[in-house]
Amino acid sequence: MTNAPSVADLARRIGDLEQTRDALQEEIREAHGVLKDLRNEIKTARELVPLLTDEAFSAEVTKQVEELGAATKTAMDTAVERVFKKFDELQAMLMGEDRISRRKGRTPIPDALRAYLDTQDRTPGPTP
Repeated sequence: MTNAPSVADLARRIGDLEQTRDALQEEIREAHGVLKDLRNEIKTARELVPLLTDEAFSAEVTKQVEELGAATKTAMDTAVERVFKKFDELQAMLMGEDRISRRKGRTPIPDALRAYLDTQDRTPGPTP
């Protein structure tokens, strides 16, 4: 008795190997197709990334400019309110309506001007 494989066993093994080879060749063809598709997708992505990046950059710049505009408007409104408040205080002081002028009994500017003009009307001026 010999342990040598029979011809039928060898033929069956050869048939199995041929089937495995055919299956592997089919897998390799499929892998090449997938690789080709992947390369095309990479190429497309490389073309799209700059466009998407530009859009994202533009959107971010627009957002920040709008935020800056809102902050600037708020700051300007606050500054204008402060200026108006100072002018109102100045008006109250000139009109004698502020707390300090009333407490010290200061004559309001319009009243002082009227009094001055009244005294000018009563004094004789130079004759021509």
